[in-house]
Amino acid sequence: MNSILIILFSLNSGALFAQSSKDFWVLAYPEPPFIEQTEKGQLTGLLVDEVKGILATAGIRQQILLAPWKRLEQEAKVKANVLAFALTRTSEREDSYHWITPLTANVYSVYSPHKQLKPLNSLEQLSEFDSIAVLENDVRHKILQAQNAKNVHVYSNWSDAIDSVVNKQSSAIFFSDAGMQYFCREQGKDCNQFERVFMYERTVTYLTLSKVGTNTELVNRLKSAANRYKHSDAFKLISKNWLKQYQNLPIPMHMEDGVLNLWNK
Repeated sequence: MNSILIILFSLNSGALFAQSSKDFWVLAYPEPPFIEQTEKGQLTGLLVDEVKGILATAGIRQQILLAPWKRLEQEAKVKANVLAFALTRTSEREDSYHWITPLTANVYSVYSPHKQLKPLNSLEQLSEFDSIAVLENDVRHKILQAQNAKNVHVYSNWSDAIDSVVNKQSSAIFFSDAGMQYFCREQGKDCNQFERVFMYERTVTYLTLSKVGTNTELVNRLKSAANRYKHSDAFKLISKNWLKQYQNLPIPMHMEDGVLNLWNK
């Protein structure tokens, strides 16, 4: 991998210069079906192809590596030249990263097989549940941490989190419509028992670049490349092909202004 060269074109002079791969990293956390790894170890999915297209437009050649969520978020925060996806944009994270371009939009909610006698209208009311399953260090985990919630059950992946609710180890899960539908189908779980008991908000995930020690020239290059690529015929074709492949999945989705919206149009 150290032999790979990243070729960057200077924005100001048009001259070429190179960096070794150890100076620039592209990290992704698996989010099936948009970011996933085949049995042969190849990365595939709409967001994988989109990021590859942005890199190519920016004149950058680099391998995309999968990383555990905690490592991805941490390295993108403390190391220079780390491109990562897909991170949810929140007020707490706002100053920690360069936000290159939006990738997906979703709605976060709490789901439970336990019917509520009255509607829940605030995060504080989630204390009524014995336990709420979340992905460790995910934005929803941090939302509950900010509320000093004591009823949080943390899991290393969403499959285990859903299992915990199905098996009654947790009484609710903080997730999304698209995520619930996808993982329940993939695991063969009966999720008809789950009801949305609280809707949090609409959220947007981004392709991000680390701030610490990162040259602003690289930031501008990637933002410009993302904008150009999203208006290209190549992106329209890739999006169309992937949406066609996804049409049989139990996930409502449509593309609008270069962002994959995970609800019905």
